[in-house]
Amino acid sequence: MLIKKGGFLLLLLLLVMSLAACSDEEGEGAAEDGEFGGELTVWVHPYVASDLKADQEKVFADMAASFNEQYPGVEVNFEEIPWANREQKLLTALAANQGPDVFYLIPDMMAQFAETGVLEPITDYIGDDWGQDDYADTTLEAVTYQGDLYGLPILREVTTQIYNKNILEEVGGDPENPPTTWEEFNALAEKAVDAGYYGRSFEGANTPNATIYPLIWQAGGDILSEDGEVLINSEKFVKAFELVNEWYKNGVIPPDSINTLSHFEAFLEGNIFSVFGTGLTFSSMEDRGFTDYVVGPPLMEEEQATFGTTGMFVVASNSDNKEAASLLVKEMTNEEHTKAFNTLTKYIPPRASGASIFEGNADMMQLTEYLDVTKPGVMHPVARNIIPLVQAEMQAMMEGTKTPQEAADAAAAAIQSEIDRM
Repeated sequence: MLIKKGGFLLLLLLLVMSLAACSDEEGEGAAEDGEFGGELTVWVHPYVASDLKADQEKVFADMAASFNEQYPGVEVNFEEIPWANREQKLLTALAANQGPDVFYLIPDMMAQFAETGVLEPITDYIGDDWGQDDYADTTLEAVTYQGDLYGLPILREVTTQIYNKNILEEVGGDPENPPTTWEEFNALAEKAVDAGYYGRSFEGANTPNATIYPLIWQAGGDILSEDGEVLINSEKFVKAFELVNEWYKNGVIPPDSINTLSHFEAFLEGNIFSVFGTGLTFSSMEDRGFTDYVVGPPLMEEEQATFGTTGMFVVASNSDNKEAASLLVKEMTNEEHTKAFNTLTKYIPPRASGASIFEGNADMMQLTEYLDVTKPGVMHPVARNIIPLVQAEMQAMMEGTKTPQEAADAAAAAIQSEIDRM
């Protein structure tokens, strides 16, 4: 099924690219005097629970209203589509030339779409006053592909270690100074195992962004170099595979770590020393009345690093008015609207100036301190295709059918095969 779906999406991408090449480059909405007319359609998703739907609609309505103060001749329509199958729906609509002018993407999708010509670079449309200095370098990297800016960010996430405070104290840890390195973490995790707990969550059925990739980055490595060289099986970076293998064999991570999607319940029940969580984890713990936790920094071996997605708004290359659409993205992601959006959704504002929404919330404020070491994932057109391939090799290692080096080599070969098919 993965091959069939991937092939279908590739055909859609190619079709959209060919349509974009044939479109009117000037755009029927543009005018010589700098004014704009016509309509702009923005596709968004349910970023909040259904009981907050009206509040989300107001946030987007306010974005449209402030844009219309500058460009009253443009009608801005926000349309919500579900998260499920969003990639296929988007590509199908764009291929039929019935898609949105502006839509939401995450970095690995952006790289794939940009490579095939589905997206319009916005660098030349938005001027120099979009607040570049308000963003961390890692945030800008997440919206840039091959030197071009393809979107502006609206949200960020940071994933880090969250510890059971009672277990941390029981094994001799200091809640005021949680582990910062692999060595410090492993020492306490081993004591936790000796005391009858698991050392940490490890959700093997989840994306590698939440499992093996952060460990590779912390080992000082990467999955691919900037020029597309496969690095995942380099001798130094295989340390990440070896670490997971040791954790699994020694009971640091639970027996179902090969194929589980969540260990959160086990953490809440007091069976796991630490969980790899985000800001949404704080909300879930609060809802469950769980308060005995400590937030720790992302770990490091050679480098401090972690994963966190960046959500952005981008412009379709077959939009009839690319300039107006780009300026709308600029307006939607300004300081005021970024704060309003993230206050409602509980994500992290990508702008440094947006951190003020967390005044009085020490946990979320702490997460903002880690934005500089938070990577957006693999920024390459094959990034999404290789997720199940890397995942499968890691699982084979945990099952005992491959050594860490064999699993890393097989993952590297699978990644190279995907690149060769481009």
